[in-house]
Amino acid sequence: MSNKPEHVGHIYKQDSHMKWLTTRAQQLNKLNIILQKTLPLQFSNHCQLANVTADTIIIHTDKASYASLLRFQAPLVCKTLSAHLPEPVSKLDVKVRPLQSLSKQTNHAAIHVSTKTAVLLTSTAAEIEDGPLKTALNKLANRQSNQTD
Repeated sequence: MSNKPEHVGHIYKQDSHMKWLTTRAQQLNKLNIILQKTLPLQFSNHCQLANVTADTIIIHTDKASYASLLRFQAPLVCKTLSAHLPEPVSKLDVKVRPLQSLSKQTNHAAIHVSTKTAVLLTSTAAEIEDGPLKTALNKLANRQSNQTD
C-alpha cells in the first residue's frame, strides 16, 4: 500500500458501497431541489427532503405548523416527485425536527478576522451603497483580533 493520498473519485469508484451512497445522495439532492421548487415559497427554508422509500416520501420540517400545512400539499408533492422516480410514490410522511440552537456553538467558536482583513472589509463596505451587505461587512470588520496576516 502506498503512502500517496488518493483522489476521492478513485476510491468511491472502486468501492461499490461508496459509489451507491454517492449516487443516492446526488439523487436525493436533485429531488430536494425539485421539492423546493414545487412547494409554496413559505416552506422553502423550513422543509427538506429526508428520504424516498418504495412508496413514501419523507420530509423533515423545523416546526409543527409547517408540518400541518405541508400535509395538505401531499397530492401535489407525490405527483411531482413521482414523475422523477422509477416507481410512483403515494404517501407523504412529515417529521418535525426542530433546529438546534446555534447560540451554544457561537460562544465557543466566535469568528475573528485579522486587522489587515478588517481594514479590507471596511474599505470595501465604504465603496458600496447602504444596505444589508454594507452592514454585514462592517459587523464582520468589527470582529478583528490582534493577529496580523
